[in-house]
Amino acid sequence: MKRALIISAIILICAGGFVSAGANDSLAIGGQLGFLASGVVIDAPLGPLDIQAGVNYPLGFKYIQEAVDPENDFFFPYFVVTADVTYPIPLGENFDLKIGASTLGFTDFETGIFGAAGVALKGEYWIQEKDMGLFINLNAPLFIYLYSGEEFTSFSHPLIPLVGLVSSTFGVLWRL
Repeated sequence: MKRALIISAIILICAGGFVSAGANDSLAIGGQLGFLASGVVIDAPLGPLDIQAGVNYPLGFKYIQEAVDPENDFFFPYFVVTADVTYPIPLGENFDLKIGASTLGFTDFETGIFGAAGVALKGEYWIQEKDMGLFINLNAPLFIYLYSGEEFTSFSHPLIPLVGLVSSTFGVLWRL
């Protein structure tokens, strides 16, 4: 019984992309809001996968830093870059559930990047007869990484998935 359920789930996931074209079948641009990542995103279908990338700023951390120590601007040189590679599963004419991998990293685009990577679960709803959609991106990081241009270091801990509480985002997309 368990094996039959697993095989059925795999067939459903694999066939899902062929049954429907999905809610979002073209390039989209938009904005997202979250504690660690608030900014601009682009969402592009790439074969059976969807890729979403964004350049953001940590508004939540910035707010706390301003409240605690307004003289020290620690986050000024840093941006937050986000990237998700997901597989869309159509659950309706206008709704996709996307499952895949996600990363969020702090960088100044010169010295390196410090971030977290893991699992992404994304719900995307496209408003009927409109070129506008809403999404929520729930992340569960599995490891922390540091890349300094010359070396890559990573580590994992059972509490790292809790970072998803502040790395998850929601936003709006517009089809181009």
